Amino acid sequence: MTLPPLKGLGYSRRLCQLGLLVLLLFGTRTWAQLGIVLPAPLAPIELQSTAKIELGHRLFFDRRLSGDGTMSCAVCHLPDQAFADGRDISGAYPTTKHWRNTPTLLNAAYLKTFFWDGRSDSLAHQAAEPIETPFEMNSNLPYIVAKLAEIPEYREAFEKAYSAEISKELILSALAAFEQTLTSLDSPFERYLKGEPQLLSRQARQGMEIFFGPRGGCSQCHAGAMLSDEQFHNLGVAERSDLQEDWQQRATRRFVLAEKGLPMLPRDPGRYGVSKEPSDMGSFRTPPLHQVAQTAPYMHNGSMNTLKDVVAFFSRGGGHDAQKSRQLKSPDFSPEEQAALVAFLESLSGTVPEVHRPHLPGD
Repeated sequence: MTLPPLKGLGYSRRLCQLGLLVLLLFGTRTWAQLGIVLPAPLAPIELQSTAKIELGHRLFFDRRLSGDGTMSCAVCHLPDQAFADGRDISGAYPTTKHWRNTPTLLNAAYLKTFFWDGRSDSLAHQAAEPIETPFEMNSNLPYIVAKLAEIPEYREAFEKAYSAEISKELILSALAAFEQTLTSLDSPFERYLKGEPQLLSRQARQGMEIFFGPRGGCSQCHAGAMLSDEQFHNLGVAERSDLQEDWQQRATRRFVLAEKGLPMLPRDPGRYGVSKEPSDMGSFRTPPLHQVAQTAPYMHNGSMNTLKDVVAFFSRGGGHDAQKSRQLKSPDFSPEEQAALVAFLESLSGTVPEVHRPHLPGD
């Protein structure tokens, strides 16, 4: 920030000017004085070899990994949609429908749990599920190994990257190597944490104080460098009647539950489908918030269209559910506080890596 010179004014006026700058940047009290502890900035990821990344890049965009050759990882994780897909409910294999919202892959390399119900614990493991799930890519990894083994360019690429023949484990490893590169570390908030306070507006800093302070208490769950405790909470998000009435949506739910040994349920069970713990019914993983302004709609069922909707939801204390998390209060934020929180959430978005479809064998 550059202030105009004050010609003809004394030294004391210049001190006042400097004091004004400090107030604009930091406010009247430090975060420590406010009892607020900010997270550390994200550290750069240690990447795999270039050969592994390039191989994973090809596989990420290759529709031959799907059953009918129409789907790839990039169909639901679009570079121009911050590696989500911009839909309320994820895209699905032809003639089927998905049942949950697509999480972004940006900064996913920092996570320890994946999917809304946390059923996966690594980038490589999470890559397998969409490939083999009937309503996603509807394929089979052993068959994909056989297909890729018939393509000389892929045989050479695996040999170069791994000094080994194609296997399902190496396919998933290469996809994970590429997905590790999908990071964004230059949001205004990240740069603020690294010592560039001028990048956050006064309104965003007000929102940050509410978010991390006792007024909002948002960081009880949205904690740590990823702004997620990676735990599971029931927010009382209502079921969508349109999804309940769609037979294809119900068929997908019935299939997923049956695969987990559960009967058909009238709601998405969330973490309960993995843990079978009754206390987990309707609980979902706390989503990380980096890039959140670019990944609407929100919640596991895409039921909220804007950040304003989300903030208003939490201002009311969430939804209605007998097992709703006790951590949810009803802060009843003022319109100004809600606007400040939205401004802070918007400051969490940085530059999305520019990724294009590479040349694929057979092009």
